[in-house]
Amino acid sequence: MLETWVDKIRTNDPKQVASLYHDDGLLLGTFSDIERKGYDLILQYFENLLKSKVDVEIVTQHKHETDSIETNSGLYNFIVDGKTVNARFSFVFIKVDGDWKILSHHSSVLPEGH
Repeated sequence: MLETWVDKIRTNDPKQVASLYHDDGLLLGTFSDIERKGYDLILQYFENLLKSKVDVEIVTQHKHETDSIETNSGLYNFIVDGKTVNARFSFVFIKVDGDWKILSHHSSVLPEGH
């Protein structure tokens, strides 16, 4: 599922990305200071983000999957207009009527290490 999300980001089409989220999905985005619950707020986030050329590079991922829920957390890099932003992520995917949807997605800039 994470790879599907990355593929949709690379299309630069906000509607394709937002369609991956559950109707009650929650996005705590890297580049936003508000909780985005539901399709309209999630679409708005990606409409804003994808005004720029965006790519995502997975650095690490830690996946756990059952028949109906998958979690995946780790590190990824956003490349926005050629500038790299190191970030961390946590996704919760849920299977609804045979389709996987993003129920919860948290992403934040990686703090400076010590």
